Amino acid sequence: MGLVGTLAHASFDVVLIAVCLAGIRRATGLTLQTSYLSSKSHQRILGTVVGVGERLFDVAVAFMSAYPSVFRREQVPRPRSE
Repeated sequence: MGLVGTLAHASFDVVLIAVCLAGIRRATGLTLQTSYLSSKSHQRILGTVVGVGERLFDVAVAFMSAYPSVFRREQVPRPRSE
């Protein structure tokens, strides 16, 4: 696999992780804290990547909602905070 293939694979992995983080945020309310990064540009890049994950998560939910015969919505009980 050449350089282009390696970059494409790494980009896909980053986007997949960002979508997973968006799902975790939606399901639990836990968010990624970017203040531990020292560079403002790194904080901005990480924020952009997480934003892309949020948008892709929204697209996936809209796609699944368009096919109610295939996907159905269940009420998932929220974990109780103590």
